[in-house]
Amino acid sequence: MNRETRFRFGSEDWRLFGNALNEVINGFPVPDFEQTIGADKAGLSTLLNYLHTLDHRNVLELEVKDLRSVRNALRETIRKLGIEEFHTRTGYDFEKGKAILVKLDGL
Repeated sequence: MNRETRFRFGSEDWRLFGNALNEVINGFPVPDFEQTIGADKAGLSTLLNYLHTLDHRNVLELEVKDLRSVRNALRETIRKLGIEEFHTRTGYDFEKGKAILVKLDGL
C-alpha cells in the first residue's frame, strides 16, 4: 500500500501559514480563488481553524494537496501585501516569508 508523503513543520513555519491562510480567506480578494489557491475557502477555513488549536510545541503535518494550497496562499499573500504591509499583517518579516516560500517550492 502506498502512503502519501507528509511534510512536517514547526511553529515558526505553521504560524506564518495560518496568517497567510487568514489573509487569502478574510484579508483581500483572490480572483478565481479555487484555481489560484488550489482549494476552496471552506477547506482552507477548516485547516485554519485546526492551526488555531495548536500551540508552539506542536508539529504540523501536511499532505501534498494541503501543502500546495498553503504554498499558494503564502505566494498570494506576499504578492498582494508586498514589503510594505507583509510584516504588519502577518507578524513576519517580508524576507522571512519569501524564504519560507522558497523552502515550500523546494518540497
